[in-house]
Amino acid sequence: MLRGLLSPKWVGLFAVVLVVVTACTVLGLWQLGVARDEGHKQAVASASQLQPAPLQQVTQAHSAFEAEFSNRPVTVTGTYDDGRTILVVDRRLGDRAGSWVVTPLLTDGGTVAVLRGFVEGLPSTPPAAPAGVVTVAGSLGPTESPRPGAALPAPQRRSVDLAALVNEWPGDLYNVIVLASGETDATSGATSGAGPAAAIATPGLTRVPPPDVDTPLNLRNAAYAVQWWVFGLFAVWMWWKMFRAEQQAEDVPAAQREEIHA
Repeated sequence: MLRGLLSPKWVGLFAVVLVVVTACTVLGLWQLGVARDEGHKQAVASASQLQPAPLQQVTQAHSAFEAEFSNRPVTVTGTYDDGRTILVVDRRLGDRAGSWVVTPLLTDGGTVAVLRGFVEGLPSTPPAAPAGVVTVAGSLGPTESPRPGAALPAPQRRSVDLAALVNEWPGDLYNVIVLASGETDATSGATSGAGPAAAIATPGLTRVPPPDVDTPLNLRNAAYAVQWWVFGLFAVWMWWKMFRAEQQAEDVPAAQREEIHA
């Protein structure tokens, strides 16, 4: 059998099979990439179609963070507790290194952690939060886990760990983070960043975009990827089947000759 496998005929056919398998593998990986891209486009389209909803209609204080909350657009109205603002260190925004500015927003339904934005470096004093009643527009994100390291001086933190902040911030705490995209003075309706009519602005503070949405695979393209890989396995199976058939055909006359000589 080994001698037959090493014959020029079967070595050549095996080389052809390797080319076919390689092509099927590459095409399958390409279709898998298309499946991810299409799934991402669909997820982004679905998220963009959601209208901002009041936070109290989406979740309540102390409620668990559900998977569908990620990147959910919301609005929430309350008053910033600026004295409890924290700086979350070792963060990046593009190619810039700096800190997140997170301030508790006191609302009728409880306290909400609002990621107001990003500042470069590590300022000694966080940018002041807007005073008075404001309406924050943004998207939801989950709480963070604690990050190991030496204790930091206030108001610095290594993560937005709501399990620790619940013991430091007043009132019932929402189990979400609101990534602010704009702030409105609830008494005047002026929106931050909305041009000349803007009434709220925080110099030096850059909004943090929401994290990328989950990208489930597009099932149709994923199925195409699996089909290409099956075709590759089928080519290997056919090569082996043809080789075994030839070997069995050659073995029969040899057995008959042994019977005649016997």
